[in-house]
Amino acid sequence: MIKLILVGVWACVVTLGSSYAVALFSASGGGHDRDSVDKGHGAKSEKTVEHLRPRMISVPVIAEGTVQGYVVAQFVLSVDGKELRQLAMPPEPLFLDEAFKAIYADEAIDFRRFRKQDLPALGKRIQAGANKRFGTNLIQDVLIQELNYVPKDEARGRIAQ
Repeated sequence: MIKLILVGVWACVVTLGSSYAVALFSASGGGHDRDSVDKGHGAKSEKTVEHLRPRMISVPVIAEGTVQGYVVAQFVLSVDGKELRQLAMPPEPLFLDEAFKAIYADEAIDFRRFRKQDLPALGKRIQAGANKRFGTNLIQDVLIQELNYVPKDEARGRIAQ
């Protein structure tokens, strides 16, 4: 019976000791940080990449003077964490405005006859416009999580004609 109690106490001491050692090692920065960049002379610069997921947007497609359908888009943004913390306001409203304008005003892309090669150009155009408005290179990449074209006939809430 005493051996069983001693084995239990020993297991608890080992577990607590190893937990303490791991916590101490992590707090001292002993682990390798993937997001820090070594600039040579031993100095490290924090470069973190964070991901933001703004709300989904719906953009009307107008051709021949009428609404033909809607582009429904969901984006994921890879942003520089340091730049993000320095912004005075959240980046989502400006990004969504830029994305809406890029989709709405782009005459080169016909969403009714969308092609594969249009996606990278659309993402780069949104990224460049948003970064210009932020005045910094905040957005590293624009990832398209969802992009759908819904013809006017198939949109919800359509009034019967």
